[in-house]
Amino acid sequence: MFLFVLLAILLLVLFWQYILAGLGLWVLVLITRAVINWTLADQRNYRREPVHTRPSARPVQARPATRAVQARPVQARPAAQLKPMPSRELPVPAYLPRWTASRRLDAGREHAQWQMKFDNAAQ
Repeated sequence: MFLFVLLAILLLVLFWQYILAGLGLWVLVLITRAVINWTLADQRNYRREPVHTRPSARPVQARPATRAVQARPVQARPAAQLKPMPSRELPVPAYLPRWTASRRLDAGREHAQWQMKFDNAAQ
């Protein structure tokens, strides 16, 4: 217990300036709030309006009565189609995919083979 008392005294000695500054700030805030309440918020004709957070509810308008129309059943969702569909469109037969590194290598090799055949056929 004696250690706690010494620790409290040590803290008071070390931080007395901050403690006084905090108390002074607290008193200043109290005085400022009192001045504001005495001057600005004490007007007799000041009426606060409520904050409208959402629009006021409107009554539901009924459909105007017209000539007798036969009621049609309401379809909630379209009927399910049972025909199978592919997950994506199939490519066109003459489709050429994008050039990649492996396709460039294959094309270069094919061209070299064709050039060799052409040169050998010319001799």
